[in-house]
Amino acid sequence: MRILVVDLLGGLGDLIMVLPSVHALADAHPGADLTVLTHAPGAPLLAHDPAVTAVRTAEKHDERAAVEAALADLAPDLVVTTTRFDGIGELVDADAQARGIRAVSNLWRRPPADEKVGERYQRILAAEGVIADAVRPPRVVLTDAERSAGRESLVRAMRHRWRSSPGSPHARSRDTPTVLVPDAGMAVKRWPARRWAALAASLPGPVLSVGPVDGAAELPPTDLRGLASLFAAVGEAGGVVVGPDTGPVRLAAAVGARTVALFGPTAASRYGLEEGTNLQGLPECPHRMPTAITEQVCWWEARCPLASEPACLLDLPVDRVREQVVAGG
Repeated sequence: MRILVVDLLGGLGDLIMVLPSVHALADAHPGADLTVLTHAPGAPLLAHDPAVTAVRTAEKHDERAAVEAALADLAPDLVVTTTRFDGIGELVDADAQARGIRAVSNLWRRPPADEKVGERYQRILAAEGVIADAVRPPRVVLTDAERSAGRESLVRAMRHRWRSSPGSPHARSRDTPTVLVPDAGMAVKRWPARRWAALAASLPGPVLSVGPVDGAAELPPTDLRGLASLFAAVGEAGGVVVGPDTGPVRLAAAVGARTVALFGPTAASRYGLEEGTNLQGLPECPHRMPTAITEQVCWWEARCPLASEPACLLDLPVDRVREQVVAGG
C-alpha cells in the first residue's frame, strides 16, 4: 500500500501538528510506503522517522505542481492532505475519484473553537476509518547520537551562563536551564523585547536564548535537528523552553521538553500545545477568530487594531509568565 500525506501550509509548526496523524497512519497500515510532501525547511524533521518511507518537497508558489507530480509518480492508494489552497483539495479528490482510491482532503471541516488542530485532524481521520481513534501528541524522532550531541551542546552553553537565586522560594537547581525563544514569524505574535529581558533577569538557573535577549546567553546557530537535540537535552535536564506560538516551541514540546507558550492573536484553545502550558493573552479580544485565524484583522494587516503593540501579548505580564516557568522547577 502507498500513502501520500500532503502538508504544504508553510510553517514548521503546521508540519509538527500533522505528525501524530502521520504516525497513526503508519500504525494503522503496517508495511505501507508512506510519503510526506512538505516544504523543504521542515523536511529534516522527518529524517530517521521509521513511520516515513520518503519525503518530497515543494517550492513556495509551486505547490500544486508538486502535488500533481507526486500523484502521478506515486499512484498512491490513500491520500491525506491538510492543504486546500490553489485547488489542491479538489485536485486530490478528482485524482481519487478517477483512480478509485481513498482520499481525505479536508481536515479543516467544521472545526470547534475548543479543539486543538492536531487532535481535530486525528479525529477526522478516525471518523473516516483510516486510523485508530486514539489521539496522540506530536513526536519528533531523534537518534541516540543526536541526543548525545544535544547534551554536549547544552553543557557547553550552560558553562557560559549561570544564574541562581538561593533565597527565592521558587529557586531551581543551578543545573536547570531555561531557554527563551523570543522570535515568531509575525510581529503580532511577538512578546515585547523589554519583557523578555525582564523575564531573563528574574529567573534562577542558567538562562539561554534562541536569538538575542538582553540578560540571556544566546545559543550558537545550529540546524533544525541540532536545535531539536538541544531542546531534548533541556527536557532531560528538567528545564523549560518559553516562547510564542511558533514552530521552535512546538518542536521543543515534540522532543519532550517542558514548554510555556505565549498565545496572543492565535487561540490557545485551537493552536495550543497538546503538552505544556499555554498562556492566552486578552482572551476576550473581539477581533480573535479561533476557527478562521487568517481572517483576523491583525493577521492580514500585520498590526494590532487595539494598540501600537499587540494588546493580547501585552496582557501577559512578566510575573505571570515567570510563575509558570518556575512552577515545574
